[in-house]
Amino acid sequence: MKILHTSDWHLGQTFMGKSRLFEHKKLVSWLVEYVAKNGISVVLLAGDVFDTSTPPSYARELYHELALRLAKIRCGLIVIAGNHDSVSVLNESKGLLAHIDVQVITQPSWVSSNDALIYLKDDNGKTCATVCAIPFLRAQDMVAREAGQTDRQKKEQLESSIQDYYQRLYDMAKQEAPDLPIIGTGHLTMIGGEKTDAMRDIYVGTLDALSPSVLPPFDYLALGHIHKPMRVGRNDHWRYSGSPFPMSFDELASQKSVSIYDTELNSVELETIPVFRVLKRLQGSRDSLLQQIDELDHTQEATAWLELTIEEDINLGMFQEQIAERLVNRPFEVLKIQRLKTVVQYRRTDGETATLDDLSPTDVFSQLLAEKDIEPSHAAALSALFDTYAVEQDEDSV
Repeated sequence: MKILHTSDWHLGQTFMGKSRLFEHKKLVSWLVEYVAKNGISVVLLAGDVFDTSTPPSYARELYHELALRLAKIRCGLIVIAGNHDSVSVLNESKGLLAHIDVQVITQPSWVSSNDALIYLKDDNGKTCATVCAIPFLRAQDMVAREAGQTDRQKKEQLESSIQDYYQRLYDMAKQEAPDLPIIGTGHLTMIGGEKTDAMRDIYVGTLDALSPSVLPPFDYLALGHIHKPMRVGRNDHWRYSGSPFPMSFDELASQKSVSIYDTELNSVELETIPVFRVLKRLQGSRDSLLQQIDELDHTQEATAWLELTIEEDINLGMFQEQIAERLVNRPFEVLKIQRLKTVVQYRRTDGETATLDDLSPTDVFSQLLAEKDIEPSHAAALSALFDTYAVEQDEDSV
């Protein structure tokens, strides 16, 4: 049996204000065609199905289209919730999708293993593998907070609870079918994972990353949350599949792929995902960037998106006008222009200022306090309050 592992689709994402619907439609069509041609029995989507907890209607429609098209070619689908996903949104169609061989796992199963252990069968009805289907484990679902706990105690308590849950399901799977491969899932950061700009930290303030040593010896571990395809440590069978296409400009260096796990051969292969939309980063002086733009070539269906970094402290407004003139009737769109951070100053005597993209919220607040000439003691107190509020906002966003 072949299992295709993918993750972090982020349906409904807007990329700097631009919809990714075109890429996601192309992705669904490519995936279904690949599954049909290569004898894939199950697709495992390891979290972050949607980009937000309130996905737009077209994103939900595309999710259901994926499920229906896979069902038509008799391919199963296992979906686990990620930190971006709303449990209630995924649960809305969970019962209905179960009738077409789609298993949706949104929360830990404490009372019974029925919702957490999935037995995969081939076309002849033979059971080929057991999946310990584990979604993103939210702290509030795993531990009961106690007054007066330190951050270290909270971290240790959460890590211990996650470890116990994984071990419990693994032991159940081993007891029920000791000779079958056991596949684990997860949506979290393992030590050694590389984060990108498009990813939010999870377990804010308590657990930044989990050590691979705390998990049981799964034959394959299908992970989500890290957008770069990579293995965990030196274990080729524990993998992040990565996102299907770049979710931010800083993900351009990694080639996007899906992982294929063969239960019979106990082997893992990577399949490269086609590029559905070109994203490019250009950097240099004003004259160099203008020349690079003039030399751009593009033949794909979708408009290419550009990020420009200029190495001079110039008037960006006039520069943007020059770029716009060069891109008239050409299949390119500039989504971001920024100065190289080493030449950025918050405020200059000649009136040049940094853009908001160059500054963090704390930078902006500090600049505001300076402009208002707030008394130092009051400014320190306000900064502390602002930092507290910013942390709370980060926690609410995960």
